[in-house]
Amino acid sequence: MLEPGSIIPLDIGTATQLDIVATFEVDHDAINPKHETNNQYGCKWSSGAAKRGSFGPFGIVVLADETLSELTPVYFYIDKTFEGILTTHFCTDKLRSSLDYDSEKVVYGNSVTVVDGEKLTMRLLVDHSIVEGFAQGGRAVITSRVYPTRAIYDNAKLFLFNNATRMSVKASLNIWQMAAAQVKPYPF
Repeated sequence: MLEPGSIIPLDIGTATQLDIVATFEVDHDAINPKHETNNQYGCKWSSGAAKRGSFGPFGIVVLADETLSELTPVYFYIDKTFEGILTTHFCTDKLRSSLDYDSEKVVYGNSVTVVDGEKLTMRLLVDHSIVEGFAQGGRAVITSRVYPTRAIYDNAKLFLFNNATRMSVKASLNIWQMAAAQVKPYPF
Protein backbone atom coordinates (compact mmCIF):
# COMPACT_ATOMS: atom_id res chain seq x y z
CA MET A 1 0.00 0.00 0.00
CA LEU A 2 1.46 3.34 -1.08
CA GLU A 3 0.22 6.20 1.05
CA PRO A 4 0.26 9.75 -0.38
CA GLY A 5 3.81 11.10 -0.56
CA SER A 6 5.52 7.73 -0.07
CA ILE A 7 8.59 6.25 -1.75
CA ILE A 8 9.54 2.63 -1.01
CA PRO A 9 12.88 1.05 -1.95
CA LEU A 10 12.69 -2.47 -3.39
CA ASP A 11 15.64 -4.62 -2.42
CA ILE A 12 16.04 -6.81 -5.50
CA GLY A 13 19.80 -6.74 -5.99
CA THR A 14 21.13 -5.40 -9.28
CA ALA A 15 18.49 -3.28 -11.01
CA THR A 16 20.03 -2.59 -14.40
CA GLN A 17 18.36 -5.38 -16.41
CA LEU A 18 14.77 -5.97 -15.35
CA ASP A 19 11.40 -7.09 -16.64
CA ILE A 20 8.74 -5.59 -14.36
CA VAL A 21 4.99 -6.16 -14.47
CA ALA A 22 3.07 -3.85 -12.13
CA THR A 23 -0.61 -3.48 -11.30
CA PHE A 24 -1.96 -0.45 -9.46
CA GLU A 25 -5.33 -0.21 -7.76
CA VAL A 26 -6.40 3.33 -6.95
CA ASP A 27 -8.61 4.39 -4.06
CA HIS A 28 -11.78 5.20 -6.00
CA ASP A 29 -13.33 6.88 -2.96
CA ALA A 30 -10.61 9.53 -3.24
CA ILE A 31 -11.55 10.25 -6.87
CA ASN A 32 -15.00 11.28 -5.79
CA PRO A 33 -16.84 14.16 -7.54
CA LYS A 34 -16.90 16.09 -4.24
CA HIS A 35 -13.12 16.39 -4.18
CA GLU A 36 -11.07 18.96 -6.04
CA THR A 37 -10.19 18.72 -9.69
CA ASN A 38 -6.71 18.76 -11.14
CA ASN A 39 -7.34 18.95 -14.86
CA GLN A 40 -5.07 20.29 -17.56
CA TYR A 41 -2.24 17.83 -16.91
CA GLY A 42 0.06 16.82 -19.74
CA CYS A 43 3.23 14.74 -19.50
CA LYS A 44 5.15 16.90 -21.98
CA TRP A 45 4.57 20.23 -20.24
CA SER A 46 4.50 19.00 -16.66
CA SER A 47 7.22 19.23 -14.04
CA GLY A 48 7.50 15.45 -14.12
CA ALA A 49 7.06 13.06 -11.21
CA ALA A 50 8.05 15.71 -8.66
CA LYS A 51 4.85 17.72 -9.28
CA ARG A 52 2.27 16.52 -6.78
CA GLY A 53 -1.40 16.47 -7.66
CA SER A 54 -4.52 15.10 -6.01
CA PHE A 55 -4.44 11.83 -7.98
CA GLY A 56 -0.83 11.36 -9.01
CA PRO A 57 1.82 10.79 -10.05
CA PHE A 58 2.43 7.21 -8.86
CA GLY A 59 4.50 4.40 -10.30
CA ILE A 60 8.01 2.99 -10.41
CA VAL A 61 11.41 4.67 -10.24
CA VAL A 62 14.05 2.80 -12.26
CA LEU A 63 17.78 3.38 -12.65
CA ALA A 64 17.99 5.42 -9.46
CA ASP A 65 20.96 5.83 -7.20
CA GLU A 66 20.62 5.32 -3.45
CA THR A 67 20.28 9.06 -2.69
CA LEU A 68 17.79 9.67 -5.53
CA SER A 69 20.04 12.28 -7.12
CA GLU A 70 19.59 10.32 -10.38
CA LEU A 71 16.31 8.60 -11.15
CA THR A 72 13.92 7.81 -13.98
CA PRO A 73 10.28 7.62 -12.85
CA VAL A 74 7.71 5.86 -15.03
CA TYR A 75 4.26 6.70 -13.77
CA PHE A 76 0.53 7.21 -14.08
CA TYR A 77 -1.18 10.54 -13.42
CA ILE A 78 -4.97 10.83 -13.25
CA ASP A 79 -6.62 14.16 -13.90
CA LYS A 80 -10.26 15.02 -13.40
CA THR A 81 -12.31 17.81 -14.96
CA PHE A 82 -14.93 19.86 -13.18
CA GLU A 83 -17.51 17.56 -14.79
CA GLY A 84 -15.88 14.52 -13.15
CA ILE A 85 -14.34 13.11 -16.36
CA LEU A 86 -11.13 11.18 -15.67
CA THR A 87 -8.11 11.01 -17.97
CA THR A 88 -5.14 8.77 -17.19
CA HIS A 89 -1.67 9.75 -18.38
CA PHE A 90 1.34 7.42 -18.73
CA CYS A 91 4.69 9.21 -18.54
CA THR A 92 8.46 8.69 -18.37
CA ASP A 93 10.33 11.49 -16.59
CA LYS A 94 13.92 12.08 -17.79
CA LEU A 95 14.36 15.41 -15.97
CA ARG A 96 16.66 13.85 -13.34
CA SER A 97 17.77 10.67 -15.12
CA SER A 98 21.40 11.77 -15.33
CA LEU A 99 23.80 14.12 -13.59
CA ASP A 100 25.39 14.57 -17.03
CA TYR A 101 24.12 18.05 -17.83
CA ASP A 102 24.25 17.45 -21.57
CA SER A 103 21.57 14.75 -21.30
CA GLU A 104 18.07 15.26 -22.61
CA LYS A 105 15.80 16.69 -19.88
CA VAL A 106 12.20 15.97 -20.94
CA VAL A 107 9.05 14.15 -19.87
CA TYR A 108 7.53 11.82 -22.47
CA GLY A 109 4.03 10.41 -22.47
CA ASN A 110 0.41 10.74 -23.36
CA SER A 111 -3.04 9.79 -22.19
CA VAL A 112 -3.98 6.11 -22.14
CA THR A 113 -7.45 4.59 -22.37
CA VAL A 114 -8.59 2.84 -19.19
CA VAL A 115 -11.83 0.86 -19.31
CA ASP A 116 -14.23 1.30 -16.37
CA GLY A 117 -13.29 -1.06 -13.54
CA GLU A 118 -9.90 -1.87 -15.08
CA LYS A 119 -6.77 -1.75 -12.91
CA LEU A 120 -3.83 0.31 -14.11
CA THR A 121 -1.04 -1.89 -15.45
CA MET A 122 2.44 -1.28 -16.77
CA ARG A 123 5.25 -3.47 -18.00
CA LEU A 124 8.75 -2.04 -17.90
CA LEU A 125 11.81 -3.45 -19.61
CA VAL A 126 15.03 -1.93 -18.28
CA ASP A 127 18.33 -2.73 -19.98
CA HIS A 128 21.15 -0.48 -18.70
CA SER A 129 20.33 2.67 -20.68
CA ILE A 130 17.02 1.68 -22.27
CA VAL A 131 13.68 1.98 -20.51
CA GLU A 132 10.63 0.67 -22.36
CA GLY A 133 7.20 1.13 -20.82
CA PHE A 134 3.92 -0.45 -21.90
CA ALA A 135 0.70 0.74 -20.25
CA GLN A 136 -2.60 -1.14 -20.28
CA GLY A 137 -1.28 -4.03 -22.34
CA GLY A 138 0.35 -1.78 -24.95
CA ARG A 139 -2.32 0.91 -25.43
CA ALA A 140 0.45 3.41 -24.67
CA VAL A 141 4.17 2.73 -25.23
CA ILE A 142 7.23 4.83 -24.36
CA THR A 143 10.84 3.96 -25.22
CA SER A 144 13.59 6.12 -23.74
CA ARG A 145 17.35 6.20 -23.61
CA VAL A 146 18.81 7.39 -20.32
CA TYR A 147 22.45 7.89 -19.40
CA PRO A 148 22.87 7.70 -15.63
CA THR A 149 26.31 8.38 -14.19
CA ARG A 150 25.71 7.06 -10.65
CA ALA A 151 22.77 4.66 -11.05
CA ILE A 152 24.78 2.05 -12.95
CA TYR A 153 25.65 -1.61 -12.37
CA ASP A 154 25.36 -2.50 -8.66
CA ASN A 155 24.48 1.11 -7.77
CA ALA A 156 21.19 1.05 -9.72
CA LYS A 157 18.17 0.85 -7.41
CA LEU A 158 14.42 0.38 -7.84
CA PHE A 159 11.63 2.21 -5.95
CA LEU A 160 7.84 2.41 -5.83
CA PHE A 161 6.35 5.86 -5.28
CA ASN A 162 3.09 7.72 -4.81
CA ASN A 163 3.32 11.50 -5.05
CA ALA A 164 -0.46 11.97 -4.99
CA THR A 165 -1.75 14.24 -2.24
CA ARG A 166 -5.26 12.74 -1.83
CA MET A 167 -5.10 9.11 -2.90
CA SER A 168 -3.58 5.85 -1.69
CA VAL A 169 -2.51 3.26 -4.25
CA LYS A 170 -2.13 -0.49 -3.88
CA ALA A 171 0.72 -1.91 -5.99
CA SER A 172 1.40 -5.52 -6.99
CA LEU A 173 4.64 -6.37 -8.78
CA ASN A 174 6.38 -9.24 -10.48
CA ILE A 175 10.05 -8.55 -11.17
CA TRP A 176 12.47 -10.70 -13.15
CA GLN A 177 16.20 -10.16 -13.59
CA MET A 178 17.23 -10.36 -17.24
CA ALA A 179 20.48 -12.05 -18.19
CA ALA A 180 23.16 -10.28 -20.17
CA ALA A 181 23.24 -10.96 -23.89
CA GLN A 182 25.66 -13.68 -24.95
CA VAL A 183 27.24 -12.30 -28.10
CA LYS A 184 29.26 -14.74 -30.15
CA PRO A 185 31.29 -13.36 -33.05
CA TYR A 186 30.49 -14.72 -36.46
CA PRO A 187 33.35 -16.96 -37.64
CA PHE A 188 35.05 -15.75 -40.81
